[in-house]
Amino acid sequence: MNLLTQILLYFGVGFLEMFLATQRTYWISKGKSLGAALLVFFENFIAIFIIYQVANNLYQNWPVFLSYAIGNAIGTYINLEKVPF
Repeated sequence: MNLLTQILLYFGVGFLEMFLATQRTYWISKGKSLGAALLVFFENFIAIFIIYQVANNLYQNWPVFLSYAIGNAIGTYINLEKVPF
């Protein structure tokens, strides 16, 4: 997989992870336990994927990991500012 594809993939994964985490926190605050539990289930799969990738590629992919962090930040921002609740 080339570098640009990896950057886009990690950006998307980071965006999705934080979007789900922010939504989970919102649902917890509204007492929607089942929805929050389902989001945690999917968040765990994403987290395991990221931990595995970081552990195996720590010194080789800083641009990819940076794109993941940017995806996290944008996923949180969009969920908090742009998604109507």
